[in-house]
Amino acid sequence: MNTEQQPGTNAIKEVFVFFAITLGLVYFVFWGPMVFFRVPAGSFVSDVRGPAWSLVFLFLGGFTPSLVALGLTWRSEGRAGLKQMWQRTIHFRIGWRWYMTCVAFVVFASACQILFIYLLGGSFDFSLFLTQLPSALFLIVIGPLSEELGWRGYAQTRLQTRWNPLVTGVVVGTVWALWHLPLFLWPGTSQHELKIPFLGFFCAMTSLSVLFAWLHNHTNGMIWTAVFFHWIYTYAAQVVDSGVTRAGLYNWLEYVPYILAALFISAVWIREMRSKAPDTGNT
Repeated sequence: MNTEQQPGTNAIKEVFVFFAITLGLVYFVFWGPMVFFRVPAGSFVSDVRGPAWSLVFLFLGGFTPSLVALGLTWRSEGRAGLKQMWQRTIHFRIGWRWYMTCVAFVVFASACQILFIYLLGGSFDFSLFLTQLPSALFLIVIGPLSEELGWRGYAQTRLQTRWNPLVTGVVVGTVWALWHLPLFLWPGTSQHELKIPFLGFFCAMTSLSVLFAWLHNHTNGMIWTAVFFHWIYTYAAQVVDSGVTRAGLYNWLEYVPYILAALFISAVWIREMRSKAPDTGNT
């Protein structure tokens, strides 16, 4: 099954329609109005307590990437397209080395973040990785499954039919970051309450998207790869966030490991793509 080549010649148009609908829904329907009318969301990281129905808007907005992707796939490809997307989502046999690579990225980033905590004079309780393990099942839905059918399963796959996969990863990452922007302006969300700088977050999302693109291309475009990677890095981020007393400097440093990893992978990937490019020179 060739998951990288989608039928038709309107792949770019399809993705920009996906971007427009997904951003439009969170900016003008689910999250943006909550920011505009100053309705706080129920917070998991502070004492902010918004109305219970605000959480409905929070979660519905969080599912827009995957739901929009499913809707557009059904509209253009019917049940066959949905079936193929489902098969790519439950294709767990991506190879043990790619599972280990996903884990290695997260371990590297988490170790660096914990090192930053100690360098800034803090401490960290490593038992948090075990005590918070029961929440991991919930996290596979909030984030991985609610987003990755859209970002990697729909957008990355289609854009790559026309554009360089590395450039595509940056494009998807840019939109991915902008999709989160209302959360930084909405009291009660983690992004707002923890005073996370959007510029640093933007750099992190584009960097992570490069890593997603690299993994996506080396596992035959299987959505499960993105779901798994998103799952474990979200869990690790949750654990580290719960164990750190945030300071202004840490809020910037926490994204550095993923940026460094993306720069390294980009260099390796560019060299790899150049070595595979056909030689058009004269002999």
